[in-house]
Amino acid sequence: MSFAEMANALSHAIGRPIRHIPISFEAFHAAIATSGDAFVADVFTAIARETLDGRNAQVCDGVQKALGRPPRDFATYAIQAAKSGAWASAA
Repeated sequence: MSFAEMANALSHAIGRPIRHIPISFEAFHAAIATSGDAFVADVFTAIARETLDGRNAQVCDGVQKALGRPPRDFATYAIQAAKSGAWASAA
């Protein structure tokens, strides 16, 4: 699922538009580094690169193994979370 698809599912769930605005890893790093901690920016950027490098592109059974139940799709999760008020005070 792409970030744009997640934004679309969230928009549907909460009834407001949400957009994904892609940025480069360099811009991501620079934005985090403005907090004054280059080490934290390095770590977060490394995690982002690894998360998005393609190794996570296939569907596996990690959720089933970890939680002992089948996974939910993101759209279902978003709708249930919105109905529960999870994001009522966010943004």
